[in-house]
Amino acid sequence: MNDEIQFGEVEQAAPNRALRPDENRHYAVGAYGEPREGELAIYVDLDVLAEMEDHALSDTAVELGGVLLGGCYEDTEGRPFVIITDTLRAQHYESTKGSFKFTHDTWAAITRERDAFPAELQMVGWYHTHPDWGVFLSGMDMFICDNFFNKKLDVAYVIDPCRGDRGMFQWTGDDRHRVRRTGGFFVTASRFRAAELEHYLAELSSAMPATSMRTLSGSSSAPVVHLHQPRDPQPPWMQIAIIGGLALQFLLVALIAWKTLASSGDAQIAAALDKLSTSMKDERKAELAEARSRARAEFLDEAFRELKGTDKGAITKLQERFDKSEERKADVAARDAYIRELNKHLDTVKDDAAHEQKRLKDANEQLTLERNRLEKRTDVLLDENDKLKEEKKANQKVAGGSARNPYVWWWVAAGALIAVALVTGVWWIGGHSEPSPSEPAEPAQKPENVSSP
Repeated sequence: MNDEIQFGEVEQAAPNRALRPDENRHYAVGAYGEPREGELAIYVDLDVLAEMEDHALSDTAVELGGVLLGGCYEDTEGRPFVIITDTLRAQHYESTKGSFKFTHDTWAAITRERDAFPAELQMVGWYHTHPDWGVFLSGMDMFICDNFFNKKLDVAYVIDPCRGDRGMFQWTGDDRHRVRRTGGFFVTASRFRAAELEHYLAELSSAMPATSMRTLSGSSSAPVVHLHQPRDPQPPWMQIAIIGGLALQFLLVALIAWKTLASSGDAQIAAALDKLSTSMKDERKAELAEARSRARAEFLDEAFRELKGTDKGAITKLQERFDKSEERKADVAARDAYIRELNKHLDTVKDDAAHEQKRLKDANEQLTLERNRLEKRTDVLLDENDKLKEEKKANQKVAGGSARNPYVWWWVAAGALIAVALVTGVWWIGGHSEPSPSEPAEPAQKPENVSSP
């Protein structure tokens, strides 16, 4: 996720004045949990709540999420409240079993989808799931709150579809404890769907009685209907047919069980009886533990009533401390689970790093072998090159000597011919230089230094 996206930096206008849904006769309102005085009142549309629950149950292997659309308002007394009337599922997100991240593609898809809604429908928070992790805000969740949903009235909704728990979180304005889980929130629907709203909240709350659901219709005797029941009434014979079919199935199952037990022998019957006895003992232990818990609580209440000088509201204060202690325990357990998940992820990263280091070491060894082979091959090539140079020089010498020999022999031959010619010439001149008999001999030259007589 890139830090460049900072929706929380946009200046928020002052909330508009509006009528609270529980003061509007158009709406039926029911409470999930126990919203406390002084907390931010949060109203969620029934269909929006059902949509988020369906999304949470669609995949419990990873975390899922989306954004909440609605508006922020103030009542006539200046008390702020938030109404959530729609939701957009996140697409192109990054998630694991223990983390959820918004990406640029997520925000691009949400922006495109928001263009189809009215301009007054704004983002008022976000929701995501914690499959079997409990309801809390992790470090990554707080990062998303700080950078994308950090306005004063922004909220965060966390669902644990595996444990059937869910809760709203609001900003506190306290630097030490910036967010806090609310005691509960309100669910709204049209007043014509009051019974439907009451039934759906009873299913979510499980142990919470349906009579605690507050509706403005004022009718506590409205029939409980399913959230998606058909509009056409059922024919009167339908119930008789269903009861008859169930009775027939029960008889068939009983007959099969009787046949099975009859043919399996005394050993299997004894094992079945032992199992039934063990189950009854366990149920009895659970009932006794619950009875002891109720008795202990009644005793403490009676003891505090008998104590003199006890401050007013001491039981309430103790209960609040107990609730806070339970919340801290839940936070610690969730944090421990988150740390275990991080440790598992760290072990996986370490294993991957060790594998990569081994692969890199093998690659380096292979590279060293290839380098040694290349060096040996280079030495061989250099030796062959030196041999080729020596052979080339020898060939050049032989070729040079062969090229000069013809000229030397020509000069030798020419010198020999010249010498023969000179010898022949001298011999021939010497043989023809004697005087002939007919020619008188020339007188001998007189010496210059001898005077005549």
